[in-house]
Amino acid sequence: MPADVAAPVEAELLPGYRADPASGAWLTLPWPDRVEDLPPSLGPQIIHWAEENLVHHLTGAPWRYTPSQRRFIHLWFAVRPDGRWLYRSGVRRGAKGTGKDTCGATLALAEAVGPVAFAGWEGATPVGVPYRLALVQIGANSEAQARDLLRVASAMVSGALAEDTGFDRGDTRSQFAGGTRIELLTRSEASSEGDPVTAVILNESHHMTRTSGGQALAAVARRNAAKGPGGRARLLELTNAHLPGEGSVAEDSFDAWQAQVAGRAKRADILYDSREAPSHLRLHIEAELEAGIAAAYSDSPWTDLERIRDEAQDLRVPAADSVRFYFNAIPTNELAWVDARAFDALARPQLNIADGDPVALFLDCSKSSDATALVASRITDGHVVVLGGWQRPHGDRGTGWLAPRPEVDAAVRLAFSRWDVRWFGVDPSPARDDETEAQYWAGAIDDWHRNFRAQLPLWATPGRDGSAVLFDMRMSAPGGRERNRLFTEAAERCAADIDQEGSLTWDGHPMLRVHVHNARHRENVWGTTLGKQSRGSSRLVDLAVAMVGARLGRRLILNAGIGETKRRTGVVW
Repeated sequence: MPADVAAPVEAELLPGYRADPASGAWLTLPWPDRVEDLPPSLGPQIIHWAEENLVHHLTGAPWRYTPSQRRFIHLWFAVRPDGRWLYRSGVRRGAKGTGKDTCGATLALAEAVGPVAFAGWEGATPVGVPYRLALVQIGANSEAQARDLLRVASAMVSGALAEDTGFDRGDTRSQFAGGTRIELLTRSEASSEGDPVTAVILNESHHMTRTSGGQALAAVARRNAAKGPGGRARLLELTNAHLPGEGSVAEDSFDAWQAQVAGRAKRADILYDSREAPSHLRLHIEAELEAGIAAAYSDSPWTDLERIRDEAQDLRVPAADSVRFYFNAIPTNELAWVDARAFDALARPQLNIADGDPVALFLDCSKSSDATALVASRITDGHVVVLGGWQRPHGDRGTGWLAPRPEVDAAVRLAFSRWDVRWFGVDPSPARDDETEAQYWAGAIDDWHRNFRAQLPLWATPGRDGSAVLFDMRMSAPGGRERNRLFTEAAERCAADIDQEGSLTWDGHPMLRVHVHNARHRENVWGTTLGKQSRGSSRLVDLAVAMVGARLGRRLILNAGIGETKRRTGVVW
């Protein structure tokens, strides 16, 4: 990358990313530095098979993989000592025109008639053979998108391979001798019953949302893969960069992989392959645009970079789409409260709040629909730690669920026993006026007021008739307008600390990450605050709200001049 557009990236790189010194691209494939550290794999045998038997779908020339495609295939078909796959699911994400479909088509054909079934070892080298009765399914947001991938795969079968395997091409199903087939995946679980699937490929999973029905299709695909005997069936996604907040299958997979590489998942079995432009590069700066495109397409030598540059600068194309499709980067949603990537980069799970440290707490309460969230912010540096998040379980387990007040109370009391709590704010209800929510927490709030009023040097609602802990943000509540003004200022300050200053640190808690990613900016008479995508949205933001509230409490303590004093033994007004 040219020196005039290069920038230090160590602090910006998300977990799982590394910078390619040759191209400047940001890479996620976990390729080791030393060849001897590579896991044993069927990949070399499969690559040889494909390049011997497949042709390019447009030119008819013998098929050849690019270096990054070869690396992905080696890791995707890596095996453990017991012969099981090293990775359970995978994602190949790339800019438009980087060969995702053609590479995916070769993998569909390999899964059908190539040497992809582990058959044993020859020394330290695993050996593969074709499955006796393979069933490969291709799914997408629409049948047309799935059919496109099947059409490309059919065009890549060489004449010799077609004769050897008894290949019979079809629009929705292609068959081989002996019953092996590649077929389109349907949303109907009943129609997908039959022979156990041996592989599933989802094409353009960034389009697959709950609204479009794509999430339902992906759920069928996962169930089909899970039914495969011996854990042999797996699911591979081909995708462009997703749009944050849309709730796509691609977004869910990225979030799951981020949790994995950050050490917050029980298993590390997702293989995520992305090559993208560094995040500091901007579309409207010509040199940076060209550098970003060169990075994202650095493994696609056939690409006309000048044409891609012109497409990316087309005023008819939204900037977010140019970032996604030509930089292969995840854009900041135009309505997002903060830049999700900037927030992720500020995670500091190694930081702890020591016993006795001064903190501010905020509890955002819900009865059943939203989450109840408890967050602490250290007074000295503002570091944010999640103390608890309680939300309705999915499915039938969530029927009749209510927020567990005894568990929340225990978490609050543990925080008071462990740290020097200087300020504690409790919002008893959602932003809309809902007496039922407020009454559900009224008894607990009264108990906390009576128990902790002497310990808190600054009350959440000051005054003779105030409360040590109540911070009621309903507009109908006395003082509600002023509290909303203070919270809005805190939300703006918090967003600036994330996007501009990079000074906010947090503990890496996965639920807080999801809630911050879900948060959308909301305008009011005082400025810009945050909220859900819509009132009825299931994408919750309560931990993000509690983070802002805790940081607000910290600011109030500092402004009152009691940030560095020792714990008070009484209330002073």
